[in-house]
Amino acid sequence: MKILHIIDGAYFETHTKTISELILALSDFGVEQKIYTSDVADLGWLSNVCEIVRWKSVKSGKLKTFSNKLKTMFLLSSFHPDIMCKWGLDARKIVWGSGGIQVSFLNEREPLKTFENTDYIMTNSDDVLSFVKVNGYSGARSFLLPPFVYEYKNSKPVSKRDFFIPEKASAIYLASVFKRNVGFENAFDALAVANDKYFFIAGNGPDREYVEDLALRANVKSRSRFIPEIERSAIVYPMVDFAFLPFEDSENAKYILEAMLHNRFIVAVKNSVSEEFIVEGKTGFFVPKRDMYLIKKKLKEIMTLGDDEKRKVTENAFLIAQNYVAKKIVPGYIQMFEELIRKYNSRRNLLNN
Repeated sequence: MKILHIIDGAYFETHTKTISELILALSDFGVEQKIYTSDVADLGWLSNVCEIVRWKSVKSGKLKTFSNKLKTMFLLSSFHPDIMCKWGLDARKIVWGSGGIQVSFLNEREPLKTFENTDYIMTNSDDVLSFVKVNGYSGARSFLLPPFVYEYKNSKPVSKRDFFIPEKASAIYLASVFKRNVGFENAFDALAVANDKYFFIAGNGPDREYVEDLALRANVKSRSRFIPEIERSAIVYPMVDFAFLPFEDSENAKYILEAMLHNRFIVAVKNSVSEEFIVEGKTGFFVPKRDMYLIKKKLKEIMTLGDDEKRKVTENAFLIAQNYVAKKIVPGYIQMFEELIRKYNSRRNLLNN
């Protein structure tokens, strides 16, 4: 299978991690991929992807970037992709005369005209899925993405001192999309009980300044380290006690799985996403959504757990996450793309006849 990823600059900030993880996981399955950027953008994150999968971006020719349409048409004629994945509005505006199935990734509602020249829509949001179905992309042409995560093999040893944290201090990990009303307000309020700990906060999104302002008002910003880069969230896991994820957003499952794969137990709110992976006291812990008294009480209990008890929980969580990734996520994406190719070929044959 050959996949061409077409990405515009606007998607780099909010989709860097998702795009990278998809490319990395598909590379493990031997899928041939190339990347085209439809405008001038900072592609520094691609070097991180290349380093992880040991691609030589210049010498091997496996990964290349192009900056104009002429070169892109040459790429299409030489690469012959089965599927073109378009990330972002500008990417969807580019019209191709040939080159396989065209798939668009959406993370929010957009005007119907932006779906032009797209065969299929994929999203990680139930709300967006309902929207595109109403606007002409039926269940046969729209897909809800499973939670996605790639287990980064980190070989860069770091210490707390690299983040200006005392070596003997303990830390807690938080991760979510930086948006309003996903739960950062309650999260920072609850962390008042952890007045001797530091916080690694990972994520990307349009409201980072708002989240940082919340941290400042909750008096935790001085002990917070914001880490939006794709590789650094994996780097910090050895330095944290557990992941505190009391958030309500479409990517929460990904952050839960990521923490489990790095042998850290989870504290999260109970919902359809978290209940799929967390069993209270066995693979993680639940806190109520808005009862701050009970949330703080639960956090205090968790912070007094013994090493043996924490080890049992993290070991159980790791097995759950590893099994989910190996048996459902990556094979699920391969199966999904193969199904798209079959549907596309059937529809094309019908139209030609």
